[in-house]
Amino acid sequence: MSKAEYRRIYRTYDKQLAPFSTTLVSEFRQAAEAVEQILSPEEMSQWAEEGLELARQSWRSWEAAGEYFRVTPEVLPALGFQEFRRWTERGRDLAEASSALAASYFRASPGTLPQVTAEQLGDWVGLGRQLYKGTWRSASLAVQFFDGSPALFGQLTLEEARILIRFVDSLCDRSYDLAAHCLSVAPHVLTPLGGEDRAAFLRFAEALASTGWADARSYLEKGPTLLAHVQQSQRVRFLALARELARREGRQAFSFFAESARSLDEVDTEIHGTLLSLAEELAERSPVAAMEFLKSSPVVLARIGPEEVLQWHGEGSALLDTSSEGGEAYFRMESSRGEEVLDALSSRVELSRVGDVLRMYCKALTGMEVAVHSAEALAEKGIGWVETESPSTEGSAIYLPPWVEEFREKEENFSIYKVYSTHQAGHLEFDTFGFTFEREGRIFPNLRRKLERERAEAAARGGEESGDGEAPAGPLTDMERYFDLFEDRRLASDLFALLEDARIDVLVEREYAGIRTAYRRRQQLELDKRPEVEKLPLLQAFVENLVRVSLGGPDRVRWPEPLAPVMQQAMGIVAAVQQPQAIVEDSAEATLRLYQIARQIPNVLSELMEEEWQGLDEEMMQAMPVTSDSLGESMDIDFPQGEAMPYESPEPVDFRGDFKPEMVQLLMRLRQERGGEQGPLSPLSPEQLQAMLEKSVEITLSDLGEADLTQSSDLFITNLIKELSAQQREKEEAERIPVKDGQPVSGLSTADDERELPVEPKYFYYDEWDFRAGDFKPRWCRVVEYAVSEGAPQYYEQTLAKYASLAAQTQRQFELLRPETFRKVKHLLDGEEFDLDAVTEYVIERRAGLTPSGKVYWRRNKVERDVSVAFLLDMSASTDEEIAKHERRYGQDEFDDDPRRYFSWWMARRAQELLTPPKRIIDLEKESIVLLIKALETIGDTYGIYGFSGYGRENVEFYVVKDMEEVLSEVVKKRIDKIAPVRSTRMGPAIRHATSKLDERDSKVRILFLVSDGRPQDHGYGRDRTEKEYAIHDTHMALLEAKRKGIVPFCLTVDRYGHDYLKQMCQEIGYAVVPDIESLPSRITTLYRRLTE
Repeated sequence: MSKAEYRRIYRTYDKQLAPFSTTLVSEFRQAAEAVEQILSPEEMSQWAEEGLELARQSWRSWEAAGEYFRVTPEVLPALGFQEFRRWTERGRDLAEASSALAASYFRASPGTLPQVTAEQLGDWVGLGRQLYKGTWRSASLAVQFFDGSPALFGQLTLEEARILIRFVDSLCDRSYDLAAHCLSVAPHVLTPLGGEDRAAFLRFAEALASTGWADARSYLEKGPTLLAHVQQSQRVRFLALARELARREGRQAFSFFAESARSLDEVDTEIHGTLLSLAEELAERSPVAAMEFLKSSPVVLARIGPEEVLQWHGEGSALLDTSSEGGEAYFRMESSRGEEVLDALSSRVELSRVGDVLRMYCKALTGMEVAVHSAEALAEKGIGWVETESPSTEGSAIYLPPWVEEFREKEENFSIYKVYSTHQAGHLEFDTFGFTFEREGRIFPNLRRKLERERAEAAARGGEESGDGEAPAGPLTDMERYFDLFEDRRLASDLFALLEDARIDVLVEREYAGIRTAYRRRQQLELDKRPEVEKLPLLQAFVENLVRVSLGGPDRVRWPEPLAPVMQQAMGIVAAVQQPQAIVEDSAEATLRLYQIARQIPNVLSELMEEEWQGLDEEMMQAMPVTSDSLGESMDIDFPQGEAMPYESPEPVDFRGDFKPEMVQLLMRLRQERGGEQGPLSPLSPEQLQAMLEKSVEITLSDLGEADLTQSSDLFITNLIKELSAQQREKEEAERIPVKDGQPVSGLSTADDERELPVEPKYFYYDEWDFRAGDFKPRWCRVVEYAVSEGAPQYYEQTLAKYASLAAQTQRQFELLRPETFRKVKHLLDGEEFDLDAVTEYVIERRAGLTPSGKVYWRRNKVERDVSVAFLLDMSASTDEEIAKHERRYGQDEFDDDPRRYFSWWMARRAQELLTPPKRIIDLEKESIVLLIKALETIGDTYGIYGFSGYGRENVEFYVVKDMEEVLSEVVKKRIDKIAPVRSTRMGPAIRHATSKLDERDSKVRILFLVSDGRPQDHGYGRDRTEKEYAIHDTHMALLEAKRKGIVPFCLTVDRYGHDYLKQMCQEIGYAVVPDIESLPSRITTLYRRLTE
């Protein structure tokens, strides 16, 4: 083959290509020389002619021709000349549409062709053409596709690529930028997925693009990570379920996909298949119910086992057949039916459900009011307790784990709560925290004073030698003073705890026979969980054995036989405090003696042979109480030697809980200090508190991280004062102490005492009625109860003076409601005197031969009015509106375009507004309440005044102006002035909370009087902001609940269009509309009089 012939071809095409670009000529010559050995002159001419034709197609098509020439040396050997020409033809077709597409096609070919077959070449080009719509944005996207094809086809099959391009193409209709981003990240994000998973993943993406396209980016970027939460063999099924949801429910699809995947991550992967099967069964009727079921599965499985899940699912499935809304709410855990079924299947006992029963149980044990709360609440206070699952007490209440689920039966789990409660109540009843350093015990002689004197003398000698004359801060409590006697405070604390717990356990079993069986069973279970004593260092083994003895398990003691005398003495001391007459001071004295024994035992890993660790013989197990003062003296025993290990406390005994006597006494002292009990106490100093923090083994401030001790002390003091403020308020409310200056006001610190901290609000949870589901959403709304802060003292009297005539008239009308002091009751079998008329009838009937009635007496019965009423005021933002009918008279406003007259008119108008500001709806509500209070005080009805507002279901604000038991004081009068508009109107939970207050009253007549300015509405009080039916139905149900409890609800609205919704909201309930809003003060009193006559 002649070189000259090739040179002639080169020269021919050099001349023809030169007008387009010198770069194009260079690309041609380099490629031609590279393929010269492959192509014949005829083929060379054909190849060059194809490139020339490409360059001639359009203004910029020479760029595509340049790419064509450049890649030929790589593409031609791979395809062969015939396939190469077909490859060229496809590029030429692309050039007709866009030279940029053709250029990118040629440019990507070397990297893409190894990934696709010759047969698939047309499909590849077709995918690029699919993205091109004839616009520059679509051309850019298609170019991006071709440029990214080497990486894309390195990850995807052609079929998967088709799905991806359909997905991207769908996004183009919404956003080219989003489509371009998804196309660029696809190769990277799809890498972790396997073949079947990848195809299913892309199919869901395609479904998502047509419904919830805004989530496409999040899905593509986060989806593979979320999908990894699902068991690998179940991912295709999960994605198919998500795709069905996208097809039928649209925009919710991605959020359901993400939340369901996270939920599956929280459960055992072995059950994923079962859960998906159950979800698929639901998806045929409701994809939403299917995904809600998956989302709820961790919560459900935390309470019941997989077998019970089938039953719970079956109940919900049956409900779904009758009501889609009800079934979806069931699986969403927003249905009381779902909670009931779950509770029936679960063995878990929750404190929120049995707390009231346990409170009454503890009151019966101790003879005093004892609150029962979750241990989580105690840990949140930040006053030294951090355990959230251990029972405990801080001296005024009992704190228990939020739930118990140890056994398969509820009764057994409830018995655990009883044991927990009994032990903590025992500490309160048997005066554990009443320890007094100076008080004598009943069993042991007092060694405390002697040891304290010896330590003081030693400290004084040490101070003289060092020249440091500064005295350390004194102890805050008797417990702190006691534990100061010990060098190893932790060891002493552990010994005191086991001895005092042993004393309490014996007293509990002796005094409360009903709990004895459950208590002993619990002790045996605790003994079964104790660690292997032989593997512990010797001192820790000693303490562990004493724990076993305190649990009634001397047969579980394992101790080296050569050291048996040590254990025998220690067990005798434990037996001493288990005598009925022992008191807490005896536990303290016993601790001193045990401590002296324990200090002689090295905390070393014993080298004794395993066979030397033996149980106790029968004689030792029947250890007699020993109180001799010779105990604890140095014993002639050879203890094992070795390197001592740091001492660690024994494993806690679950039912005994978190025992902190030193901390409890500190709180008791602070309560006395704030309450003025037992005379004045020296104020708590930061130095004393810091000293206590440094040495105490009870107080744990883990939440403070690496904060220094000064910061820890400051936070600790703040938390203590905050807690004591709340407790003091609760105590005052319980005792109904009249409110005086300085009483804490909820929501605000007092004006007179800047050190007073805000009192914590009270929280209550109520169900909410979902009329679509036909069921309640359990514990859906949180009501936050505050006391209204105090305002101006003169407002109450000024209002009465303003409406003096109406107040006097109302008072006279209410005085007529007073019952007669006595009422004569006739026709009685027994009474004060004979009823002459009845006696006459008796004689006549007897003479006539009839059988007369023996009811011939009468007596006077005292008649008392017995009414309780709760007034519930709407304090929503809408009550801030001016009254429409309020007229302003500014005089003549004809100023004839004269600027001076206009200015004079404007100044007069402003002055009039300042003198008589426009009245608001809330102002009339306040004035009505003042007049009503004056009238109610006349007849002596029990009443409470409350307001409500809030925003959202988690923050329904309930304001107490005057509580039911509260007397009308100056503080109550001041609070009326502070009634003000706040936020929204979620009526249902406010009505339920007011109902609960009335339900506590045993009055013959109980009335709930609701005053509002419009329909109920709040954030989330319906499907969206425009829906009104949900709120109306929930409010109606709340009113019916009150009626079913024997309470008379009545609604009064100043909304002149109120009839439209009140007919539905107050169906079977009384209501009234006040079109003339300024008549509200007189109308409200008239209505009340009619309701109670």
